[in-house]
Amino acid sequence: MKVFQNLIAMFSFFLLLHMFAITTEAKNGDTYEVIVNSLHVRDSPSTTGEIIGTLQKGNTFTKLTEKSGWYQINYNGEKAWVASNYVQPVEPLQDDIFFSSGALSDYTIVVDPGHGGKDPGAIGHNGVLEKDIILTTSKKIADYLNSTGANVILTRTNDKFVSLDKRIEISNTNKPDAFISIHYNSFSMENVGGFNTYYYSYGSDLELANSIHTSLAEEVNLRNRGVLRDDYRVLRYNNSPAVLIELGFITNSNDLLVIQTEEYQSGVAKAITNGIKKFLLE
Repeated sequence: MKVFQNLIAMFSFFLLLHMFAITTEAKNGDTYEVIVNSLHVRDSPSTTGEIIGTLQKGNTFTKLTEKSGWYQINYNGEKAWVASNYVQPVEPLQDDIFFSSGALSDYTIVVDPGHGGKDPGAIGHNGVLEKDIILTTSKKIADYLNSTGANVILTRTNDKFVSLDKRIEISNTNKPDAFISIHYNSFSMENVGGFNTYYYSYGSDLELANSIHTSLAEEVNLRNRGVLRDDYRVLRYNNSPAVLIELGFITNSNDLLVIQTEEYQSGVAKAITNGIKKFLLE
């Protein structure tokens, strides 16, 4: 009888360990990629749920939980649902396992795609608009951050105008752990190029700027223009650690060829995510 009781005790112990492992894995979440051109994001797990947005093919997200063929996700700071039939699991990135580990699941990041709508930003060679490249890059950054489990809020998700005060309001209302404003630069002289990172105040702003810029410098082959202090409105009135990043000059023909590529934009998205991760966790 005693041997039998010992066996039962051992079985219960290992069962508890197994349940704990499953619970931990579920808490971190798995990363999925959208495999259709457009996927509705709904406010409830049903085809009758209100459509509150869309994900595009290639977008990734972290699954929070699932229910009857639907996955719950973070979407612009809110809990939302997508149909599981139109996504597939993403294999962990081999060069940096933290992307799929849920390392930032307790953190909120605001990604601020500059300009938009009636405000095109700078106009580069061949009529390339800054606002368009910004949005594409910002969505890639959001995808990478989502893959870490972070709650990502975009100040705009399409080509619409958002005032500077509204961007500040979005940040200060949601109280993120970091605010990242994305831009591309311009200048009257063709030979001016490169990337730089701006901050407003010393302390956490400067620390965030240095962390992101160091990570970018390891990834980006454009000229390194350094970390600079400036009083951009979205930085000056922001209550969270905040930076503004200029990722290249669209008026420089060499920069423009580089920054429009998938490789460059994915590279800076990875680097910015790494920089944020180091700032928050190390």
